[in-house]
Amino acid sequence: MKTSKIYIFVLLVISLNCFAGSIHFAAPPNYPNFEDNPLLTDRMRIRIAPYLLPLDHPMKPKLDSIFSQSRVLENERTLLDAGFVIIDGPMPNSFMIVARHPEIPGYVFKLYLDSETRCRKDIPHWTWLVRRCAGASAIRKLIRQEKIQYFSVPDKWIYILSVYPFSNVVNPQPVILMETDMELESPEESKRMWKTAVTRKHLDELYAILKHGYGGHGVVNLSSNVPYTKSGKFAFTDTEDPPAKLKLKRVKRYLSKGNRHYWDSLINNPKDN
Repeated sequence: MKTSKIYIFVLLVISLNCFAGSIHFAAPPNYPNFEDNPLLTDRMRIRIAPYLLPLDHPMKPKLDSIFSQSRVLENERTLLDAGFVIIDGPMPNSFMIVARHPEIPGYVFKLYLDSETRCRKDIPHWTWLVRRCAGASAIRKLIRQEKIQYFSVPDKWIYILSVYPFSNVVNPQPVILMETDMELESPEESKRMWKTAVTRKHLDELYAILKHGYGGHGVVNLSSNVPYTKSGKFAFTDTEDPPAKLKLKRVKRYLSKGNRHYWDSLINNPKDN
């Protein structure tokens, strides 16, 4: 009996070690700036690895070229000098910047400057970027499983910055986030579409996603966090907050009168929990 318990314990330890190792080495072998990067800890590598920009992504060579010329993130001036165009930010709460680059069409970037000393909830900037990837991945999986037609989520990847060229700032940023450009309509148009274009099928699918709490508390602000896109779908664009118990009644203010009644029936008498 004692020998049997020891055997089970040994098997458990081996399997746990194998599991930890598989996570740690989730990145492709010799992934540039990953294993030998002094700005990354082992914990960071484990968290980042599942969301690394694929080595064969068509935009990676261009990114490598842009970021090898200068320390792009040192401050706002160096960002602009490298050709980036700031769309928004720094955001008042997250301090993140949203930008595009004319040489990388079809994608947007979410990043923090080396010079940005403010930090939301004392959580490192890189963590928020990884959370965005994780949230998008969870929603994408659900969209696929449930065969959801009216909602989408951008693909999101982490791009690791080279330590060189050096930054003159003490704590330079280790990563940025690149995601597919969802070609969003204006906030006014998104509000109008939530009022006029949404059917009960839309609401069934919306509830199928929101009942899991994906997107965090802010996701119920539909016109800003689930905007309408030029492709004719609504997109979950803000995925940085972890799943939460959402105040689903707040969705009603974005809906038509008839859809508000149907939404009430969904959240008060759920068909499937």
